Amino acid sequence: MRSLVKGRPTVMLLKVLTLWLFSSYCVAQEETKGSSTCCGACFQGPAGTPGIPGIPGNPGGQGPPGPKGDSGMGLSGPKGDTGVQGQKGDQGEPGIQGLPGKLGPAGRKGDIGEGQKGVQGVHGPPGEQGQKGEPGDLTVVTPTLPSAIAFSAYRSSSVTGSNGDVIIFNNILTNLGNDYSLQSGVFTCSRPGAYFFTVTIQRMASSSDPYVKLKKNDQLVFSIYNTHDNYYHMSSNSAVLVLAAGDRVWLEFGFGGIYSDSDRYCSFSGFLIHGL
Repeated sequence: MRSLVKGRPTVMLLKVLTLWLFSSYCVAQEETKGSSTCCGACFQGPAGTPGIPGIPGNPGGQGPPGPKGDSGMGLSGPKGDTGVQGQKGDQGEPGIQGLPGKLGPAGRKGDIGEGQKGVQGVHGPPGEQGQKGEPGDLTVVTPTLPSAIAFSAYRSSSVTGSNGDVIIFNNILTNLGNDYSLQSGVFTCSRPGAYFFTVTIQRMASSSDPYVKLKKNDQLVFSIYNTHDNYYHMSSNSAVLVLAAGDRVWLEFGFGGIYSDSDRYCSFSGFLIHGL
């Protein structure tokens, strides 16, 4: 038994030696023939059991930086928060002076000063007499007609008369243009135009009925006749007349009388409406 154990290494060594020799022969044949169909297929042993994994090696050193990549096409990121306000900068240099502005409105007039008036100076000597001027052109002066003509007169006492007697209103209220005569009681037109005339009278209660007429150049314009006996009745009438220069207008009796006193019950008035 001990001899068998001692003989096993020798047998194993012989087998290994035989395989080595045969492998060398096959390699020589492969180099000679240029073929690899012998050993690889005939003498490959069974796959061995995988070995135990080795211990991981140390990390390698950092490689060189790679080339720069192309610009990305991604969307813009969100807006960042507002930063802290910086400090106020230094004052800049003065700019170039601008053009003058438009003229402003005039200011209000100042108050009058309170200074004292100066002393009047001494009159200078009279100057030398100048030469006589040339005669001027002859100018014809046309009198200007009054722009307004109007009158109003009244009686302050009663009066009676016969046919054709002019009634004189002996008190003047208005007489623009002086066309009414206080002495004759007649209005004489100085400016052609359209005129308005009005007459107011009051009858005497105890006398005959008053009958008066307004005349223009002896032509009858209108009449006033009051027949209400025993009453102080007021009566009036008016007219518009077109007058030429020199035309005359007045009031005259037909018969009877009119009553008046300081209360001025009787009056005669007229005025220019429109000049012609």
